[in-house]
Amino acid sequence: MAGSTLATLARRGTAVAALARAGEDGVARAAALLSVDTLACLVVGAGHPTVGRLLDAQDPLPAGHGWTPLAAPGAHRSRADALVADVTAAHADELDAVHPGSGTVPGAVVVPLAVHLGAQVDAAGPDLLAAVAAGYEVTALAAGVLGGPRLYASSWWPGAVAGRLGAAMTASCLLGLNEERTRQALALAATSVGGLLTEDVFADGHYVLLGDAAAAGLQAAVRAAAGLRASATLLDGPARRAFAAEGPGLADGPPRIGEGMHKEFPCSTPLQAVIRGLLAVAERAGRATIGTASAVEVALPAAMVAYLSTDRVVDGPPEAAASLAYSVGAVARGREREVGHFRAADPATAFAGALTLVPVTTSDAVELAVTTAAGDLVRHREPLRLAADPAELVTRKLGVLLADAPRWSALPDELVAGLGARALAGLLAART
Repeated sequence: MAGSTLATLARRGTAVAALARAGEDGVARAAALLSVDTLACLVVGAGHPTVGRLLDAQDPLPAGHGWTPLAAPGAHRSRADALVADVTAAHADELDAVHPGSGTVPGAVVVPLAVHLGAQVDAAGPDLLAAVAAGYEVTALAAGVLGGPRLYASSWWPGAVAGRLGAAMTASCLLGLNEERTRQALALAATSVGGLLTEDVFADGHYVLLGDAAAAGLQAAVRAAAGLRASATLLDGPARRAFAAEGPGLADGPPRIGEGMHKEFPCSTPLQAVIRGLLAVAERAGRATIGTASAVEVALPAAMVAYLSTDRVVDGPPEAAASLAYSVGAVARGREREVGHFRAADPATAFAGALTLVPVTTSDAVELAVTTAAGDLVRHREPLRLAADPAELVTRKLGVLLADAPRWSALPDELVAGLGARALAGLLAART
């Protein structure tokens, strides 16, 4: 059906891919920054305990068979298993970039897939970035159709719900599917749309779910290439009813990849602004003010508060990354950029004072109220979105994650200039 949401998504993804190839609207540059950011997160995330357990749970294959996970050079896994491991590694430390408007993390889903499949088909740099941008566009738009961040309130994880469609779009681009086959790939991916958001502990299941969504999208594109078909109207009636989606559906606008937010700290998205705000307070009054405070109150939009906690005793790294206590504790100790702080999930490093999370109806900022040891009240208002040049932010982040390796800092420009997927995959295998 020419007017279906899935058909429109296929056309929009294809159009954004064309913009990337033509070097228009900064799409290729944004895709290159996103790709390098995501791959750096993947390299660091390879050491996350969740990724280790996941690799142990998978069946190894003989050398020369399947794909080698970017997170585990030298290992050999099935195509789906390798992708699940790499997407999980890219997201496990909560460092990967987000698309705030849709509540998704498109980069973690589509970048590892683009590198793997791009290497298999020997994709040139422009084609690699086009596939990343197209998958990003479809992920963000599909999530928006079904409710975007509002999905959190009904216990759906937007990243998993829409990620499989974005992955299907990325794979369709690299497999060279025509418009009809691409639409079928999205339709096949839509048949398994879903992904529940936990309400107690994130644990390993939350992170592996994103990898499963990416693998489902890849499988949908491969099936579409073989001629399999699915309903064109799955997102128009069935999905909108299932997710209680309201509103007009797809919205016009510039490529969504330009709306992304690159993270600075290894914790949940709402806590990024909290940490920046606490750092601003610490700059005025010293870090000791944070560590010795008797109380910290944080006001955030209600949808964001829903999956945060103030817990000091947590089940593991995922819960520490979503706990206000660990973010405040990290700032107090100067460890806000260290993945090790959140991975350790040590209650002794969490903030010991009183913590309060206050949900507010609408806001574009986090409101902080810090009660010092002397009883003084220090208030600070921090915008949820950092107004900074993405290139500067990603460069600073790479310096922290990868000890200022100059090869990584040069990667965005090399990708835009045409670095092929095989060369990029080789670089990742060397980890230099």
